[in-house]
Amino acid sequence: MIYKFTLTILLLAISAVATQAVSRPNIILLIADDQRRDQANWLPEGKGKTLTPNMDRLAAEGIVLSELYSPSPVCVPSRFATITGNYASRATNEWMRDLFIMHGHTFVHQEPNVTSDTQTIAKDLQTVGYVTGAVGKNHVIEAPGYKKVDARTSLSDPAVIQRLQENQATVRAAYQAAGFDFAERFYHSNPRVIGPPQIQVHNLDWVNEAALDFIGANYGKPFFLYYAVTTPHAPRKGYKSDPHATPVGILDEVPAGLPARNTIQMRLDEFGLGEDAGDMLWLDDCVGSILAKLEEHGVIENTIIVYFSDHGVESGKTTCYEGGMRTFGFVWGNSILGGRDAGGRCSLVDLAPTFMDLAGGVSQAGRYDGISLKKNWTEAKPLKKRIIYGEMGHSRAVIVGKWKYIALRYSDYHERLPLTERRAWLEAANKYQRSNKWTTFEENDPNGPFGHSGFIPDLWDHERRSMEANPNFFDADQLYDLVKDPNEQNNLADNPEYSEILQDMQSELTRQLSVMPGPFAEFKPRSLPEPSMEERIKVGRELMETVFH
Repeated sequence: MIYKFTLTILLLAISAVATQAVSRPNIILLIADDQRRDQANWLPEGKGKTLTPNMDRLAAEGIVLSELYSPSPVCVPSRFATITGNYASRATNEWMRDLFIMHGHTFVHQEPNVTSDTQTIAKDLQTVGYVTGAVGKNHVIEAPGYKKVDARTSLSDPAVIQRLQENQATVRAAYQAAGFDFAERFYHSNPRVIGPPQIQVHNLDWVNEAALDFIGANYGKPFFLYYAVTTPHAPRKGYKSDPHATPVGILDEVPAGLPARNTIQMRLDEFGLGEDAGDMLWLDDCVGSILAKLEEHGVIENTIIVYFSDHGVESGKTTCYEGGMRTFGFVWGNSILGGRDAGGRCSLVDLAPTFMDLAGGVSQAGRYDGISLKKNWTEAKPLKKRIIYGEMGHSRAVIVGKWKYIALRYSDYHERLPLTERRAWLEAANKYQRSNKWTTFEENDPNGPFGHSGFIPDLWDHERRSMEANPNFFDADQLYDLVKDPNEQNNLADNPEYSEILQDMQSELTRQLSVMPGPFAEFKPRSLPEPSMEERIKVGRELMETVFH
């Protein structure tokens, strides 16, 4: 009798553990780089323009996030928001501290890095028993000791190969310190800045092989995989490049796991598509291989896949305009009530708290700036009326209902910067461009205006495109009706008819900034004395050597 009772208790315990394991889904987060809406065959804007059967299926069976917002629409801060669940202005790395000294307010561009002290979703999930992995593009986690390899060097130099391999080890260690048990196959930044021309190419085969290895080694426990690719960001048509070329040198053999690259053009031809669609088909092959691996190990039923593009690129990148902030994605999984659109706005900062909620974890109060979307994903409950907050450089934005407000407030540093320093920033930028064999800004006027987030006068490429697309680019206060004016062409801020709405939106921005670090113009006045202009210039000189290294 005692034996039967003990056996019953044991079976119940095993059953409870099994139930708990099933209730904690595997989570794969797949981030595309600079994907446009017209490159998503499963969105109206991209229908028929690409060939992505695996993603089309997942989007159709899952939930389309057609109104997903990147709070800071450029590579680094968009990833910071994703990996932490917090806005990029909360970053505490040295670059961010220097920028604060210069500008007197938090300045978000490509500098907000995750450090070993930063709380990440990987660390959070480790506390509830997840094994965590990361592969692909970094561009967010600070890697002390990483040394850029000049594009003018050669792979025939053993010292170059050694440095490339040491850089890979440095990034791997940084990811491990950020909470990732498995960390492999990294592009520290975009392919065009990782070393000699031979390796300035995408290699999804190389990255994807590591993702498959991670799943194969960890399918027996709940896992989280952060899978960030470098495509379809430039250089385009990456599938036509050398499949042996990687950030650590030239491989002896092509990595396994994906269809041969020479079949990509054959499949495109079959559907009457040009070679420009090849990068998305190549990425879709990665999705297909991941699905096959999950199926092989019998864990596909307990896996959630979240896919999105890091930010918008439709003439808004590096600004708070819709063309930069508004991006898209989808969510798929057996526990996801799919076949629909999410039905409202959400932000990249919402992903981390959602993952923790799905994993059954309890987060400390105030841990995230985002909110959990679990009930929308698993129960189809309507999304909360989300107020979207955005921050880039000298601009801040809020979206409430159909209204959007952008405040552009330049710091004294940029307002008072002498011509000598304007020329110094231009020369530093041009030196950087030349070292990478890119187009320079030689024609820029050093007396020209600064953009919303750029370091150089007379605007850089992305900001110039935004300026051309948005006639109110330099207006200090901008108010838009996104229903009537989704492309933000008609600024209503100076129209007396909308003065009350403008005041309400400014009050909402004040409320948002009240819980954010650092001051911002009249919305959150500075309480401490400001550094002298001389000190700011000194820090600026030091920073330009770091930014344009």
